[in-house]
Amino acid sequence: MATLPGTQTTQITSGLRDAPVEGDYTPKFRKTKFKCPRCPVIAAQTWTVPYKKEHKQFNQKLVALDEQISDLGISQCVACGGRSLWFEGTLVYPSQSGDHPIPQDLPPQLQKDFEEAAAVAAASPRAAAALLRMCIEGLCKFAAQKDNFNDAVYELEKQGVPTQITVAMDVVRMTGNEALHASRLYGTDDATTVSILFRLANSIVQWAITDKKQLEGLVAEIGSERFAKNAAARQRNAEKAARAGS
Repeated sequence: MATLPGTQTTQITSGLRDAPVEGDYTPKFRKTKFKCPRCPVIAAQTWTVPYKKEHKQFNQKLVALDEQISDLGISQCVACGGRSLWFEGTLVYPSQSGDHPIPQDLPPQLQKDFEEAAAVAAASPRAAAALLRMCIEGLCKFAAQKDNFNDAVYELEKQGVPTQITVAMDVVRMTGNEALHASRLYGTDDATTVSILFRLANSIVQWAITDKKQLEGLVAEIGSERFAKNAAARQRNAEKAARAGS
């Protein structure tokens, strides 16, 4: 009987404590997974590739030929459904939004202003700033459920918006009025101003929409009745402590 060779055992670690290795998810032509130019999510991408149809004559007969246009295509993000246009293998729309991804909870009716601002930010900071001011004004009205920008800012202040955001919104409101009364784009806007406006828009979305939505989810998990009961008890204890200390 043949003797089987002995089994050699090697030891390896689980790898659970190894540092994670980040992949390259830069948007690239025909790549099937990357960081979406329309949203901040790394997601699978589907591609639509155009064909050129023409007829050529072979043996005195016209034959239809389909030729794939190899350097033109449209990618669609599986996560957000947004489409991006590629020409000659290069992303042409949205052109700059990879640097300024649309906040995930930005209301759909305001996304176009934000997206267009991102697309023109490098070429025309003044145009980008004007679009962002419109976006921020609409965002404040949406968050406060007010039709007037000033009323919306005051309402957000009553809701406890951080002072830094309030001051920044005041700047947007004042410079926007100056631009409107002068019938021109606000002349001193530059890349720094645009960067501030992008960050302000993101901060408002985070505070007024995203954080509140997460807290509402927390309340729902706890149970609204139980949450209200415990909140009332905490309020009574606070009032009792205040009376005892006075």
